[in-house]
This record gives sequence, structure tokens and C-alpha cells, in this order.
Amino acid sequence: MNKTILLDLSGIIDEETFHEYVSKKLNFPAHYGYNFDAFWDCLTDSDFVDPKTKLRIEGISEFRKNMPIAYPKFMNSLEDYKTEFPQRVIITIDDSPSGEGIIYESDI
Repeated sequence: MNKTILLDLSGIIDEETFHEYVSKKLNFPAHYGYNFDAFWDCLTDSDFVDPKTKLRIEGISEFRKNMPIAYPKFMNSLEDYKTEFPQRVIITIDDSPSGEGIIYESDI
């Protein structure tokens, strides 16, 4: 049975939070470098992301709005990933149907 990991980026408002969130969700190592080179290295390393695992990424439109500098880096990483590993599945969704996005205490 294939596993699906959900990344809901709709609540991400800074690059540090992005890297912290994805590193936890994707089980990256403690020495993860919190930059897009390190993101690529871990994303493509089967020790951290099983090749059979599907990635479902939600909240793309809000992430683009909140993170205009990080957004193209992230999307380029995904496109390169799809090119290099065409057998792996990444689903991107503009909105956030799961509603899982990060909630800040000020929002409660």
C-alpha cells in the first residue's frame, strides 16, 4: 500500500517555518540545512522519502502570495523532482481542501 504525505503550505509565512514544517512532515534528518539545496538533497534521498510515497501539496496559491521569493525555488524543486523521478507522484492543489494548514495562536 502506498503512503501519501500531505503538505499544506497555506499557513506558511516565512522560509524558516517552511523548512521546519517540511522537514518534520518528510522526516528529514536533524542536520537538515533549512535551505532549498538541502531540501532537494533530502527530497531525492530515498532514506527520507520513500520512492513509493505520494506527496500531496496543498495551499499553493496562498504559499505563492505569502512567500513570493521562496515559491519559485520550491516549484522549481518540484519540477526538477518530477523530471528526475517521473515514477514518483506529486499532486499539487492551489487551495487547501484538507484545512490542515498551520494555525497560529493569534488565529485561535
